[in-house]
Amino acid sequence: MVNMTESEASHTNWALIFDAARGGDVSAATALEKLVRRYWPAVFAFIRNSGRDVHESADLTQGFVCDVILSRNLFDHADPKRGRFRSLLLSALKNYLHEKHRHDTRAKRSAGSKPLQLSEAELAAAETAATLTPEQAFSAQWNATLIRQVLERVRAGCIASGLEAHWSVFEARVVRPMLFGEPRVPYIALVERLELDDAGQAANMMITVKRRFVQALIDEVTWTVSDPIQVEEELRSLLRDVELRT
Repeated sequence: MVNMTESEASHTNWALIFDAARGGDVSAATALEKLVRRYWPAVFAFIRNSGRDVHESADLTQGFVCDVILSRNLFDHADPKRGRFRSLLLSALKNYLHEKHRHDTRAKRSAGSKPLQLSEAELAAAETAATLTPEQAFSAQWNATLIRQVLERVRAGCIASGLEAHWSVFEARVVRPMLFGEPRVPYIALVERLELDDAGQAANMMITVKRRFVQALIDEVTWTVSDPIQVEEELRSLLRDVELRT
């Protein structure tokens, strides 16, 4: 894995978008594939919570990727100075569904033209609570994807800095409870597991990584949103989905 700081890694979101928009070479195709894999769960969640069943939602997700992201070169219209990429994606999705574009182009797409091969497990993982509106479902999956990206960057940064034990404490106290609903591991158990001095040391290690995580979230949002007011809105939305406990 390439080592980079959380701030440097955050910039890869727009770097990927610019690479994908360039088109015509292997790096552009790779960037496009990464972006599609990154953002399809939010697209699926919006469609699913708009009243479609899972199979129609999967088909419409495929259609949106083929007919809008690929055929209409959606990433060409992305510009960090003009606002959030999330807003661009959501607006394009709403327009696509409103036009019922699927009915006009589905016959033109062959089975081999699908850029996404979605498994039942992936579709199940992209489900959100049925009580959420389509917009809320989109936001929830968008935030979940972003948070997972940031967590991976922080994990890589900790390992590169020789803070593997720090990450282990943070993972046991925050990451696994947040992502998988697991109970938080008591500090005393972490002291024994990681051969630490005491619970105070474990708590300080957790706080160190938590600060990295919060800063990485700020960096991520700052790279993808230019308006300071929108930065604050994005952070509030993200932090509503994150419970940081010491």
